[in-house]
Amino acid sequence: MGEVLKRGGGWSLRFYEGGKRRVLASKQRSHADAKRMLLEIEARIARGELGIAERRASWPTVAALIEQFLTTYSRPSLKDVERYRARTRAVLQKVLPVLGSLSVNRVQSSDVAALRDQLAQMSKAGTVRNTLMCLSAAFSWAVRQGLAPHNPCRGVEKPAHRENLDFFSREEVSALIRCCEERARSGALLDQLQHARVLVALHTGLRKGELCGLRWRDLDIPTRRLTVARSYASTPKSGKSRHLRLPEVVVPVLTDWAQRCPRTDQGLVFPHRGRQGWTLSTNTSDLLDLPSLLEAAGCRRVSHPWHVLRHTFASHFIMSGGNILTLQKILGHSDVKITLIYAHLAPDFLGDEMNRVRFG
Repeated sequence: MGEVLKRGGGWSLRFYEGGKRRVLASKQRSHADAKRMLLEIEARIARGELGIAERRASWPTVAALIEQFLTTYSRPSLKDVERYRARTRAVLQKVLPVLGSLSVNRVQSSDVAALRDQLAQMSKAGTVRNTLMCLSAAFSWAVRQGLAPHNPCRGVEKPAHRENLDFFSREEVSALIRCCEERARSGALLDQLQHARVLVALHTGLRKGELCGLRWRDLDIPTRRLTVARSYASTPKSGKSRHLRLPEVVVPVLTDWAQRCPRTDQGLVFPHRGRQGWTLSTNTSDLLDLPSLLEAAGCRRVSHPWHVLRHTFASHFIMSGGNILTLQKILGHSDVKITLIYAHLAPDFLGDEMNRVRFG
């Protein structure tokens, strides 16, 4: 078992390789970084490799590392590799002005912490957190490829993630549904499509991608069966299908829409009308005319309107006495901790619990 030793103004590593004791000056700035270096050495020894990584004449800069990561990185669980690379490239652009010119072997945790603090002055906590996660992914990949000696993002505290729980009131939902119904009576196909799509979103909590990817074969209207098998053309966010029962209120609307819905190769329930005709919507930034509908209904302007419809379903489900574990299954959350953001809306949340302790 190795150990980190304080020597002079730095840290040395003592470990055993092939029965012989080795001592190495780590040249790390902190005890934590030296400890991580020791663990990496011991891991290499355990795999039968040389304990000390081969000395490199030079290391790539952070900018060069990021570019190589963005052009070659992939993993089986990625649904769309090109989309992932494009989005990650946009995120990591914020790193380059601060760390881009540094050699990867010189970047330490303190540098990443300084980057975090600088980004926090001009970006939201979620943006900063996402940037650090992408940078850590790039360095972890680089360590595995032998392009970096360590991952300086490890141990750097990230800003707390706070879910923005915004949802429409009952009055706003009623106004939205009335506006949809009035427009649908005109007989215009797009208005009837939007009526059915919004009603399903409000009563099932499906994500926008799940609505776009929904096919008629995923529905059995007579038995009220709903299978959430896709998000756009890929799997849902959790990677698993889920099976729900259609709420009674949407059955008549879907039955009527099934007779009018434009036919597509994939049998889409809510196809998108583009330049090439009716097809699957693949533009994740397309809001599908929902903002204009919300404005016509007199609802508040919100940042992510389709996701707010999902929040609206979940919030009113809990406020109506719904079970948090049931809601987890309905929404398709992989961890109940995600669903717990709605717990405080339960009518019996805390309730009379504060009366349990009495003195005197």
